[in-house]
Amino acid sequence: MDLSKHLENAADAVKRRNFPLAIKIYGQVLQIQPDYGDARAGLRKALYAKVAQKPASKLTAIVVGGVSLLTAEIARLCGRHAAAARAYERYLALDPLAEGANLKLGNALQRAGLRRSALAVFSCYAEAQPRCLDACRAAGGLFYEQGKVKEALVMYEQALKIDPRDQESLKARKDLAAEGALRSSNIENAQSSRELIKDKEQQRQLERQERLQLSPEEIEAELEELENKLQSAPDDQKLLRRTAKLREMAKDLSGALDLLERLLQRQPMDLELQELTGDLRIRLQEQMVEKAQKRGDEAATARARKALAELRVAESRRRVERNPADFGARFQLGSSLLESGDTDNAIAELQQAVKDPRKKTEAMFLMGRAFLQKNLPELALGQFDKAMQAAGTGVLAKEALYEMGQIAMQLGKREDALRHFTRILEQDIGFRDVAQKVEQMKA
Repeated sequence: MDLSKHLENAADAVKRRNFPLAIKIYGQVLQIQPDYGDARAGLRKALYAKVAQKPASKLTAIVVGGVSLLTAEIARLCGRHAAAARAYERYLALDPLAEGANLKLGNALQRAGLRRSALAVFSCYAEAQPRCLDACRAAGGLFYEQGKVKEALVMYEQALKIDPRDQESLKARKDLAAEGALRSSNIENAQSSRELIKDKEQQRQLERQERLQLSPEEIEAELEELENKLQSAPDDQKLLRRTAKLREMAKDLSGALDLLERLLQRQPMDLELQELTGDLRIRLQEQMVEKAQKRGDEAATARARKALAELRVAESRRRVERNPADFGARFQLGSSLLESGDTDNAIAELQQAVKDPRKKTEAMFLMGRAFLQKNLPELALGQFDKAMQAAGTGVLAKEALYEMGQIAMQLGKREDALRHFTRILEQDIGFRDVAQKVEQMKA
């Protein structure tokens, strides 16, 4: 049964922001074909877009969807994984970005044998929440299972950006890199020892290209080889990408950016290229700030900082526009807006960013700073207190306590200020000028 027309109608409904209609159509398609990966992915993305437009209420989700969660858990324990998946979907209709429910939905679909649907859930969640290690690893494994080595590698590389020491991802990336090299070398078809030697050399080159770290000597040797090839094939996109990566490894950021911008002119819709180019522009501007600081040129440093803040805002805004449900990007946008002095818009973005568990504490702390800039000390105190409680210990907790102490002093609440500063002393007597403040207040 051809259901592609229904998917087109659902996609059109998403474009028109008619999310209830799109969700209904995707749901109907999945009732007919539960393992229709495109429909499952479409449903997830429609729900993410809906919650980006109007944030979900955690309280409502628990009150209304609590029965669905309980049903899902019971079904899972009884081995009725398809039924568990349906119940998780009902809950996620109320709270689409709930990490635990998304991961359990993917696992239930996988155990039910609906592996294309499971892949859609994990990969869509990894795209919406790029810091979710479990989703990245699960998507990588399912991509590999379906013979998509390149996509699997991308997922494991994303997992290693989250945790560079994750052993499962390190092993999988190494195995996939070797397998990709073997496939590319066509070594099984070698007819002679000369061909075999040639193929082994090609295999070594391909394996080297997949590695995250190379020695300076390896970088220099491969760069020389590729730049010679580029002289005869200046528009070869694969050569340009690899040469840009090597220049970045060699700390030649300007050279890498030049090549990526050439590529971007040919492939303006390539999202990966857009992000790589944006990141390099920001890193180059950061270098400009550092150079101005080392020269002791305060005016140049101020100009460079302003340009950096504007660049960060523009890049973060582009990423948020591309994926409104990427709360990590919203945190970066809020942080950049705050740095550039756009306080109201910064608060709006940070209020969205707190939905990302990994950025929640930092977002609350920055909201405290933003409310201080707006001369709203009571609101700032509330955010710093939340950030301090969430952080528990560590630098951010001490920073929050310090800000609370400063505000209490400004408000004339001497005892509160002393209490906040004393709590810092209990953890770190050398933190900022806290010891001096406490001594002065007790004198």
